[in-house]
Amino acid sequence: MTEPKNRSGSKKKIFVKVPGGNTKVKYKAKKPSSHHCALCKGKLSGVPHGKRPSEVAKLSKTQKRPERKFAGELCAKCSKTVMEKAAMVKSETLSIDEVSISQRKYVKAAVK
Repeated sequence: MTEPKNRSGSKKKIFVKVPGGNTKVKYKAKKPSSHHCALCKGKLSGVPHGKRPSEVAKLSKTQKRPERKFAGELCAKCSKTVMEKAAMVKSETLSIDEVSISQRKYVKAAVK
């Protein structure tokens, strides 16, 4: 039976052949994936991802994420388009209903 510490989904199974010809299962912690943009699914630059949360916690606040609106959620290109559409909504050249559904949440937050 597997040990309780290895039963979680945070462990990766690695099958290793031992000299006797049998296969043994080893367990290893999964590495976290990099952060992705909520709209275009592109990789976010400037947002670190360490092996453990304790590694990221040692960084200062400005090193953890960029200091701009929607940092850590949207990439620079998507946040620029959202801010442009928010300005258009604010000046009433575009209604909130004409904004795509995926961007609407962020446009409403930027208009407030």
